[in-house]
Amino acid sequence: MDAEKYVKKIVRNLKCTGAKKKEIGDSLLSDIAARREQGEAMEQIMESMGSPEEIAEAFSQNLSDADRKAYKRRRIGMTIGQIVAALVFLSVLAWWMIPKPAALGDDLSQEAVTASVENVIVMLNQNDFDGLQELAVDELKSKLTQETLDEVRKSISEDWGEMQSIGKVYMQGVKQKGKVIVVTQVDAVYENISVVYTISFDEDLRLGGLYMR
Repeated sequence: MDAEKYVKKIVRNLKCTGAKKKEIGDSLLSDIAARREQGEAMEQIMESMGSPEEIAEAFSQNLSDADRKAYKRRRIGMTIGQIVAALVFLSVLAWWMIPKPAALGDDLSQEAVTASVENVIVMLNQNDFDGLQELAVDELKSKLTQETLDEVRKSISEDWGEMQSIGKVYMQGVKQKGKVIVVTQVDAVYENISVVYTISFDEDLRLGGLYMR
C-alpha cells in the first residue's frame, strides 16, 4: 500500500470536519515523506504507526472540543439535509402516484368513450368474456371470468332481470403515474335493480378497470 492510500484510509475514519481531515491528512503525508527520505520502507512505517483505524481513533480522541462540536453540527446538518431530501422525494412520489384531473386527448372524445362504455356493459350482459378480455389491459384479463362476475352480481342482487336502459355517461380524465386514464360512471336500469358502473379506460380505450354497485 502506498502512502496516499494509507492516509486516505486514516482520513476516511476520522470523526472531524472536512477541513480538519485535510489538515491531518497533509500532516501525515508530510511525516511519511520525511521518514521515507531517511530510508524507511513504507511497510516499516505502517507497521510502526499502526492500522488506519487505530490511528483515526487516536486522532479522534485527541480532538479539541471545538473540533468535536463542529463535527457534530456538520453531522446534524447532513442528517437534516438527508431527511429533507427524502421528504421532498416522497412528496414528489406521492404527487406522481395520486390521481389528478387531466384533459382528455383527441382519441378520448365523449362519443368514443360513451360508445366504449356501452360496449362493455353489453358484453357483460351477454357474458362475452372473450370479448372483454380482448378489450382489457393485461392486468385485468385474468379477472374477467364468469365465476368472478357471477360472485359480484350475486353480492348486489340475486335477480337482475333484463337491462332496460343506460343513463348518461359521466367521465373524467385522470393522470396517475405519468399516464392519462378516463374514469366513467353510468347508471344502468335492469328489470329488478339499478346498477352503477364505474369503468375506466387507458389512452388507447382499453378496459383498465371495472366496478359495479
